[in-house]
Formats: sequence, structure tokens, C-alpha cells
Amino acid sequence: MATSSSNKMPLLVDRPLHSFATLGGAAALTDAANLNTPSGGGCVLLVDCLSNDGAVVDSLSIMATEASTTAAQVCIFLSIAASAASITSANSVCVAQATISSGSAGTRTNIPLPPLSIPVPNLGGSTSAGETDKKNTGLYVPSGAVIFAGVSQALTAPSSATRVHVFAQGGFF
Repeated sequence: MATSSSNKMPLLVDRPLHSFATLGGAAALTDAANLNTPSGGGCVLLVDCLSNDGAVVDSLSIMATEASTTAAQVCIFLSIAASAASITSANSVCVAQATISSGSAGTRTNIPLPPLSIPVPNLGGSTSAGETDKKNTGLYVPSGAVIFAGVSQALTAPSSATRVHVFAQGGFF
């Protein structure tokens, strides 16, 4: 295996991560205007690294299942809580979010992720590329942590059975 000029090994994953969660029946926030108010009742486990060495999530996307879905934020929480029932603002933080409001069923929305510390080759010297363009984006999930997903408010339109799906892709260490 090749190494970089600094003799450091590249990040390798043991197995792929493909996970999904279905959201919408309950709110994941006690205050829809405050991302620091997680509520375990509306959070669904998306990535579990409690018994793994860790993971990198390089893509998160959401898809509405019905037209005219209630506008809401889909929140992604990094947590050390062992279950959704034990989520608090002290052990969980919102690390990514996107708004879902679909005019047509099946519309896919990518959730913007923060830059990782891994530079993208061939963009390092470009002055027109922004700082985020010079790095890969994703979420690092350390061993002993989990990713929960939830919506800022319960989805009620076009019906109380309206749901959205969240898809995660990446790899486990």
C-alpha cells in the first residue's frame, strides 16, 4: 500500500456503512427554534458506533415520501447516549441539518456536512476554490458515539402519517 510523503497511512474503512431512518411522527426538539433542545422521543438511531471502532459518514440525504410535506428541519445529532430515551443537551449536539419541504414525492435533498481535515488533491493551490472546496466533507463518528436523526417538529401534512427518510453512506473503521 502506498503512503503519503509524510509517511502517514490513508484512512481505511473495514466495511461500508449504508443506513437509513424513517422520521416524522414526533419532534426531535422540544423547541423547534433551538437546536440545543434535543428530545429523545423524536430521535431515531442512524449510525451506531457504540460497539465499533468508529465511522466516517460522507453523505447524508433526505427524501420526502409525499407531496406537500410539512416544512421542517431534519437534524443530525452526534451523541454519546446509549439510547434515544437518554438523549439530553449535555450528551448530544446537532452537527448537521437541512430543511425538508417537498412539492413532489421522492425529491432528494443532500444535507451539507462540515469539512474534514483531509485535503482534496489538485485543489490545494487554487485561489478560486473556497476552503470547503479544498477538503472532503463528512462526519467523523468516534468509537462510543452514535448518530441520531430527527425532525424539528412532527410532520402533519398532508397527513399525520407523512414521513421522510434519511440515508447515510460512509464506512466503519
